[in-house]
Amino acid sequence: MTRRIALMLVLVLSPVAIRAEEARPQGLLWSETDLPRTFPLVVQTAPGGDYLLVLRDPATGQDVLGAYIRGGAFFRVLVPPGSYRLQFAAGTEWQGEQALFGEQTRRFVLDPPLHFGVEGVGRKRGNIVDLRDLGDVSTKPIALCQRFALKPEPFDPQAGSPPDPREDPFTAPEYTLRSRICD
Repeated sequence: MTRRIALMLVLVLSPVAIRAEEARPQGLLWSETDLPRTFPLVVQTAPGGDYLLVLRDPATGQDVLGAYIRGGAFFRVLVPPGSYRLQFAAGTEWQGEQALFGEQTRRFVLDPPLHFGVEGVGRKRGNIVDLRDLGDVSTKPIALCQRFALKPEPFDPQAGSPPDPREDPFTAPEYTLRSRICD
């Protein structure tokens, strides 16, 4: 008899748990800029609580980007160039963008603003924010180095020797963009 009750509880409560999980957003929620989002922001968090992240332009006071971070999950978002103050709301029971996490919402702001932009040639500077210990929040820069690599010509061994690039001098070579973390 108790197995039957346990099975019924699992069947009844499973859809509720699934709906609660679906109600929690994940990743980029909105972006209020026409600038391209090309610079990396990585946020490391511990399991047990979620976060709403808002990037605010300190010069204009405009909110530029909003994202939802699930605690303990890998999170990376690309942001537009500029300096931004990162504002966080934290909690466990998401109630929407207006109520956030209800009365239990904890808010904090990272100061000073973090910078995102190009450094040198082909180096995109972003940041890593570590929120795993809220008593000791840390940030460190991260960079993506990019370069163009010549795309190799496909070689078909059944067709004989590879084509001679001198035979068609008007064919432009093709390149691919290669990115790697360089810090």
